Amino acid sequence: MKLGERERATLARVVETFVPDSDPVSTADHIVHDLVAVGRPKLVADLALFLRLIEQPIVNLALLATPRRFSRMTRADRERYLLRWGDSPVGLRRTAFQAAKRLALFFAYAASDGTANPLWERVGYGRPALDAPAAPAVHPRRVADDDELGADAIVVGSGAGGAVAAAELARAGRKVVVLEQGALTQETEFDGRESAGAARLFWDRQLLATDDLAISVFAGRTVGGGTVVNWSTSLRLPADIREEWRKAGLDGMGDELDGHYDAVEARIDVDSDESELNGQNAALARGLDAAGVSWRVVPRNVKGCGDCGHCGYGCRRGAKQSTMRTYLPDAIAAGGVLVPECHVDRITTAAGAVTGVEATFVDGRKIAVHGPVVVLAGGAIGTPALLLRSGLGGHEVGRSLHLHPVPPVPAVYDEPIRLWSGPPQTVMSDAYAWLDGAYGFRLEVPSALPGVLAASFPWRGAVEHSERMRELDHVAVIIPIVRDREAGRVMIDRAGRPIVRYRVRGMAARHCVRAIVEAAYIHLAAGAREAFTLHTRPLAVRRGDDLAAFAREVERRGIVPNRVAVFSAHQMSTARMGGRRDAVADPEGRVRGVRGLYVADASGFPSASGVNPMLTVMALARRNAVRILASG
Repeated sequence: MKLGERERATLARVVETFVPDSDPVSTADHIVHDLVAVGRPKLVADLALFLRLIEQPIVNLALLATPRRFSRMTRADRERYLLRWGDSPVGLRRTAFQAAKRLALFFAYAASDGTANPLWERVGYGRPALDAPAAPAVHPRRVADDDELGADAIVVGSGAGGAVAAAELARAGRKVVVLEQGALTQETEFDGRESAGAARLFWDRQLLATDDLAISVFAGRTVGGGTVVNWSTSLRLPADIREEWRKAGLDGMGDELDGHYDAVEARIDVDSDESELNGQNAALARGLDAAGVSWRVVPRNVKGCGDCGHCGYGCRRGAKQSTMRTYLPDAIAAGGVLVPECHVDRITTAAGAVTGVEATFVDGRKIAVHGPVVVLAGGAIGTPALLLRSGLGGHEVGRSLHLHPVPPVPAVYDEPIRLWSGPPQTVMSDAYAWLDGAYGFRLEVPSALPGVLAASFPWRGAVEHSERMRELDHVAVIIPIVRDREAGRVMIDRAGRPIVRYRVRGMAARHCVRAIVEAAYIHLAAGAREAFTLHTRPLAVRRGDDLAAFAREVERRGIVPNRVAVFSAHQMSTARMGGRRDAVADPEGRVRGVRGLYVADASGFPSASGVNPMLTVMALARRNAVRILASG
């Protein structure tokens, strides 16, 4: 579906209302282009419906007591009108407001054709000078129309799990083909541009969200997967969660897993030698010290890290030891074949065993790859979607989705912070990780650029939002990583595309509330002059305020969909391994009910990891690959 000229004109008026100083027509064009490029017609249809509704006088009579079209209202009336949607008790209206707000603000502040966005100067942001790009380390296979591909093992996905499994299998002499739905983006293309990086490197161009838009979901979709876009945090699974997984049926969670961790850490250069504290990591450490809360330096998989701070959109200098720099070259050097821009549609089977996969290239060409082993490593969204399209894995596929919900808390400091500069994540506190047994939250900081920040900050009017953005280079953000017990689900639509359903509730909701309060306190302890929440109606707390009253109000509001911004960068547990009947795969990663099909990504986690999952995905993928080889 496409937007007509009338809907585009209304969209430009919406953008102008949210960001009067933007180029509303250009921003509206960016929005339409990216929504169409995502390939989910419902997103475009929902936007078109919203734009048509707000131009209906009878609808506006009910909402604003004035029978006027949105486009013919004064700017003040348009602001009040949009806030009626955002504050509505009706969930669908709040969803529509959040969609319009995020799209308008993200593209207004993120878009760049290579030159500086006119809005950047006022917020104190400037792109760093570009380093000379590292030499490409990965060379894919170009597949012709008449190619027949066969393999001893087909690996679906090239991220943390897929690349490690491919390298181990190829090193042992197996003929390996790696199929990756994302494109290969080389270091020369890592230019720090937010909108371009989002489009190239993330699932749904960084617009992926739960089906009600209440949680923004960041997931890599490129050669190298999440290891290309993450912030290099490399943490081992805590001892109590290892024990929890052992009770769920996974063996080897002690010395054996440590051996795999050791091997992975050596290959991707995990250490804390380059974990320097940038402005907001230093603020977090200072606040934790002042509050008497313990913290530690985060080990990271980098070699030659610099001060660019834009590694969430790829490391131009090749310092981040992603799988694109490590395990994928290892697999190719051992004879493996990498095929990018190739979406696996279904797994083929015969007589209860895997026979291969059927896939489609981005240009529409079809291909069949034959082989007796298929390793699933498309992530906790892609793997269950493929299993569901193939009718494999049983009724538990896609269930038990964990997201580590994150309710960010920003604060304004007197000194410049420039949270987009320097190593992104080098301080972590796990002092709150055991509030209820092994459940609680850990405190970290993010790396973020103006588009994501503008879209996340509360909007109560264009002037107020603009004033907040003018303080952007003095803002630090604390992100609580909440270990969730309650689960969501990944399903597929009629076209086989994944749908993410999840709601923060129960223990996770209580811990999100506690995390918001503690993060605000730590900001103030660090010297911030004001911390504020990301509620639609934000709460601010300043030095000398009644902190108990602030905490009570955060608790009263709770975590209601589309009333407070929540994010996720960790998706897990949708094709769980274990010994229980509700496990999709057995303890060695073999999908039940079909021979030759294995899981080697975060979808196989029995429950939420509680810490950033990359290193554990890689260690478990190595474990499972070694066991595949041992089984012959």
